[in-house]
Amino acid sequence: MAPDPEEPKPEEPAPEESAPREPAPDEAASPVPPPEAPQPQPQPPADATPPPPTGATAPMSPTPYGPPPGGAPVPPPYDPSAVPPRAGLSTGAGIGIGVGIGCGAHVVAGVLMLATLFIGSNLQGPAFLGITWPFLLVALAAIVMLFFKKTRGIAIGILIVAAAAWIVVLGPCLGMVGI
Repeated sequence: MAPDPEEPKPEEPAPEESAPREPAPDEAASPVPPPEAPQPQPQPPADATPPPPTGATAPMSPTPYGPPPGGAPVPPPYDPSAVPPRAGLSTGAGIGIGVGIGCGAHVVAGVLMLATLFIGSNLQGPAFLGITWPFLLVALAAIVMLFFKKTRGIAIGILIVAAAAWIVVLGPCLGMVGI
């Protein structure tokens, strides 16, 4: 393959890679004006609104047709003097706390059920109410808690665990015991 005459040789530096050269004496004498910097664009005042876009890029805005149907009042604009909502736990946080309390209460109820089962087995054998009374007590306490707004979220969490305990644990166990 023949070498390309226009391609620089490896020993010779390329013109772009060479060190900056000093201008010739006749070049320094010629007055070449430096490139002009672009002039800054005038800024609109801060309180001016931008002109609305026109053409195909203009957004479609809904046309107001008056009050909502049924004569419902139009909601007032945001009022910064309105009282903010009360601080405290949300219902979701209360439900999470209630699930934890419900799990702990059902572990304690399971221990009480086994104690009742062992005590009752010496007398006359297990009975349905004799075995399930701790779980019914937990559910009854949660039902009472539903009546108070402050404990409603916690009660919902306890009742969720109570329902799961009856479906997953108590129902099959009672079926195997034969009660």
